[in-house]
Amino acid sequence: MATSRQVCEFLDEVLRLPPRTAAWHAQRLRLAGLLPATQGLPEHISSEHVAAILIAIAVGSPLVDDYFSMRSGSGGPTFGKVLAGFVDRPFELLELQIDSLTPAASVTFRGPDHGVATLSFYAPSPKPRPAFDRDVRLGPEIFIKLAAAIANAPEVRAGRPRLRDRYSRIS
Repeated sequence: MATSRQVCEFLDEVLRLPPRTAAWHAQRLRLAGLLPATQGLPEHISSEHVAAILIAIAVGSPLVDDYFSMRSGSGGPTFGKVLAGFVDRPFELLELQIDSLTPAASVTFRGPDHGVATLSFYAPSPKPRPAFDRDVRLGPEIFIKLAAAIANAPEVRAGRPRLRDRYSRIS
């Protein structure tokens, strides 16, 4: 896995966002207590935290906890667990659709029988909605590129560079 800073850079690149947009959302989530704050230590970030940053970017608000705790109408894991699973294994995902006005989402994926399956997630108590829709649709290419970038992330060390890396012989 990659560090939080690396994942934010990858998200900016994959989603074609201006520089440091994902880092700004991650900082808002840290202030809300949804991401761990490890200052000065480059620790690996979990797929749940990557999913939280992705939802914060898509929704544009720090109310990620409402989206993470949504359950499917047919039961099963929460939306946060499902999305984190697709961050780890993106090749089964076909489409992710997130409603950015009220906590609701739909995931279309390849099911266990190799057919197309869809899970709809929504909040337990319905909230009033405006007359228009504002959906964010994320395709499989975003998750595949993100997973490849995270898998190929260079290792980050804490502290000063190694002595042999600081001084190289030029001959």
